[in-house]
Amino acid sequence: MTGKSDSEQFFRATMRHFAELRESGPLPSSSARPFPKDWFDLPEPFLADFGSLFYLAALTRYHRPRPLYDLFACFEPPLRLGQYKLFRSNGHPRAAITWAGLSPQAEYRFAVDHKPLGPEDWNSGTSHWLVDFIAPFGHLDQIVPLLTQNPDVLRLRTLWHNKPGTRYRIVEWSRASADDRIDIRSYGVGQFKRLLKEQPHGRA
Repeated sequence: MTGKSDSEQFFRATMRHFAELRESGPLPSSSARPFPKDWFDLPEPFLADFGSLFYLAALTRYHRPRPLYDLFACFEPPLRLGQYKLFRSNGHPRAAITWAGLSPQAEYRFAVDHKPLGPEDWNSGTSHWLVDFIAPFGHLDQIVPLLTQNPDVLRLRTLWHNKPGTRYRIVEWSRASADDRIDIRSYGVGQFKRLLKEQPHGRA
């Protein structure tokens, strides 16, 4: 697929499929959740980008030890939804990011309970999160400025893990308006839990 209309059609199909999976409800552990028809009919550009993400992940200390299925489950939803960006040098993948818009419930599970996002979580709300930041070759000078270019994003959060991946903090970039300076804050899990409770929506 090459045209914009094809991309939009693929996006709509993905949203329809995610809705079907949600509506199927919980199934016994002995049963496999059914896949919607044409779920595996993926366009070549999608598969190429999927491969690029796995290639980059295999080169980072944090992603390399993670199980294959864990990475698959983490990369598939943002690719299907178009919530990712690959950074290239001379046509070759060098870094990537994925992002999500989380509901209060999904945000709490992700940041406080440290649970992986489900497919339905990735665009469940308006809290913007940088989910994966994969940069084995550096390129931070290219990536970080891009985070400020969307004037509609006034706050962005991410989980920042230590090198072994055993501990993490929540990092938040925020600004009052698109023209204001960006403030950076870092929270421990307990601090962030209290912050969420103090927010207007609280925890559902």
